[in-house]
Amino acid sequence: MRLTLVDREDPVLRQVARPVPDAGSKRVRDLARALDELRIESGGMGLAAPQAGISERIIIVEVPEDDWVGYPEVPAFPATVLLNPEIVWESEEFVKLPEACLSLPGLMGNVIRPSAITVQALDLEGDRVTIHADRWLARVLQHEIDHLDGVLYVDRVEDPHELWYVERVDVNDPVWSRNPQVLRLREELRRQQPAEPRMA
Repeated sequence: MRLTLVDREDPVLRQVARPVPDAGSKRVRDLARALDELRIESGGMGLAAPQAGISERIIIVEVPEDDWVGYPEVPAFPATVLLNPEIVWESEEFVKLPEACLSLPGLMGNVIRPSAITVQALDLEGDRVTIHADRWLARVLQHEIDHLDGVLYVDRVEDPHELWYVERVDVNDPVWSRNPQVLRLREELRRQQPAEPRMA
């Protein structure tokens, strides 16, 4: 099974996805594997099934072992498939950070979200799991769960001036230093810079 990202105008991105009825089945395992392949290929930290045109409550999240995601000393979180995830608790502390989305290429925006959450879901075998998340994992989970309810991060940008195109992003900002589009932009800018004068 090979999946692709749907166009940003696809109505599936605005639908409330249906619950997964057959956790533990071969169908769901195959679908999860294809979604993760698409996520890795697209360079995303997370992916929700609707982004691939599938209106089911499935997400995959990962936080790599790195320091580029806007928080110091961010703990890594392995790629994890969650079925029918639900946020059951949110902190009273909120944090504003920039987000991007595979479904909205070229756009970034500042989004305010709770700094910590608790999520309950099913794993691939159908067992119930509870995740207490803070920092960037909390943000990725919220972003992907939003997709299951037809919500895009741009809906949560409070000030339109805090939504911008990738060309306006500081490409040296570590938050975006591994975003594929930013890497391409950085390389283009590097090629456009004049060579330093050499002493004779």
